Formats: sequence, C-alpha cells, structure tokens
Amino acid sequence: MDRPETGKQAIGDSTDRLAYSYKETAKLLSVSVRTVYNRIEEGKLKKVYITPKTPRITRESLLALLQEREEKVRTQARGLSEVLRRFGL
Repeated sequence: MDRPETGKQAIGDSTDRLAYSYKETAKLLSVSVRTVYNRIEEGKLKKVYITPKTPRITRESLLALLQEREEKVRTQARGLSEVLRRFGL
C-alpha cells in the first residue's frame, strides 16, 4: 500500500509552489489544521495573504519547520543510541 506523501518529499515535488493553504500544510506535516494555527502563533510557521481573506503558509517557513523536526529526531536517536551503548544493548 502506498503511503501519502508528506514533508520534504512532497514539497520537493512541487518546487514551483511558494505558499500552501492551511489544509495542505496540515497534510504535508501530518498534523491537524489546529496544529498549523498553533505553529503560526508560536512563530514557527509564517503566513502571508494572497488576498485579504486568503492566508497561506510560506514554503520557506514550512521547510524550516521540517528541518527543525529532522534535527530533533536525529538528536533523540543519538541519545537513544548512547543509552543502548551504555547498557550494552
């Protein structure tokens, strides 16, 4: 079964896109639309207005958030590796 594209892979396939709707952003991040709103409020995602009533999330801020997530996962994996090594597992 094919998994839906998420994250950098899906964004990389649409290099001409500069901004995404909240719903598209939620799908790319595998989160709820409410979480997208929360990330905007936290300053982790940047919104721009295409028209006065059409907000979009910038591709740049979306990629930055994905990069931050990757770094966090790598750090956690290194920590887990260290624990396993110390216990000889």
